[in-house]
Amino acid sequence: MQTNVLLKSFVMSSGERYCLLVDSISGLPLYYPNLFITTQIRNKSLSFSMMESVLGGISVLLRFMAERNEDIEARFRLNKYLEIHELDALRDFCQFKFRHRTIGTDSNVIFMREELQEGEKRVNTQTEYARLSVISNYVRWLAELLSGEGRGKSVTLRIGRMAGGIKARRPEKKKRNEGLDEKGLDEKQMNLLFEVFRPGSEFNPFVDTSIQIRNRLMFLILYYLGIRGGELLNIRIKDIDFSKNQLVVVRRADEKDDPRTNQPRAKTLDRRLPMKDTLVKEIHNYILNVRKKFVRPGQPDYLFVTHKEGPTKGLPVSISAYKKVIKVVRDVSPVLYGFTGHALRHKWNELFSEQMDAMDNPPSEEKQEEMRSYQMGWKSGSGSAGVYNKRFIKKKGQEASLKLQKGMVRLPKGMKDE
Repeated sequence: MQTNVLLKSFVMSSGERYCLLVDSISGLPLYYPNLFITTQIRNKSLSFSMMESVLGGISVLLRFMAERNEDIEARFRLNKYLEIHELDALRDFCQFKFRHRTIGTDSNVIFMREELQEGEKRVNTQTEYARLSVISNYVRWLAELLSGEGRGKSVTLRIGRMAGGIKARRPEKKKRNEGLDEKGLDEKQMNLLFEVFRPGSEFNPFVDTSIQIRNRLMFLILYYLGIRGGELLNIRIKDIDFSKNQLVVVRRADEKDDPRTNQPRAKTLDRRLPMKDTLVKEIHNYILNVRKKFVRPGQPDYLFVTHKEGPTKGLPVSISAYKKVIKVVRDVSPVLYGFTGHALRHKWNELFSEQMDAMDNPPSEEKQEEMRSYQMGWKSGSGSAGVYNKRFIKKKGQEASLKLQKGMVRLPKGMKDE
């Protein structure tokens, strides 16, 4: 029965990112969870983050069984499967957040047997749904594996009922309320963001001037180019063509000299993006006058690096550090409640639509989609352009509706339409 489990993430010599569940006491990998990850996730070329998510779900199942002094593998070998009352309890268990207790300085602990739930705090329905989905797939795979190929029809049916019962207990996926799904940022929010990111601003939440300069450049690149956060963190100095004022966005899976275990990845296609003079000057200033103070000889040439003193100084900014910057800025004011790095990508698409709409002779709809798709790194005809253009379409529709209403109203004599 497994009670103390760690999630270990590491980088292989090939550059591939990998993770395992291990016994925190012996340090040995857990056989069946890691066999599942290897055969069902890794060999299907699914992402590293997916592997971590799956192992996280399995760890919740192991904790559930440990708190009941049960060994799921021993039970399945005896063809003893989870009963209805256990499925209900498992569903309830998957709703809770857990306080992670660490061993020494290891920050990768998923859970320990003796830890307590964080009061009555609960995860969101998306997390609960994901946990139950992972557990359903894992218990079906494990039960079938341990029962062997010679299992009878009744055993197969019982396994299917167990796995299906877990899936049936997943929360209903709520459709997003499109009226609240405003992913873009309005002018008030954008004006405040420019002020918050301005070095020396009284609203800038970061004390160190060098960090203020770095964070402002990160913000400007996201705003002016509309790239993803993973693409931003993947920029290397060699990707910048200063003679042509261009940035090459490159996909780099399993980069060997990237020290980040959770490597930021570009989901979109490679492309070459033009940059305005002022943006290029900001990049040039950061490289020559700020970045060089923190990078040590031999460190990779990623554009954005850690400024904090310590073992990570000069190394590329991690995903967690990037998310922390976004959160700190978002917490500056309630006005910025909707601020995310990805919201700037939506803002870029909104501004692109406005630019096209303002032209006397705009390109055709098909040509505009091709242009937008290239800039965003989408495959032509993928349909992604429509998703990111939703806010602009909604805005134009509202304007047209108001104009129509003014032409339709029949007012009493003597009353004017304002």
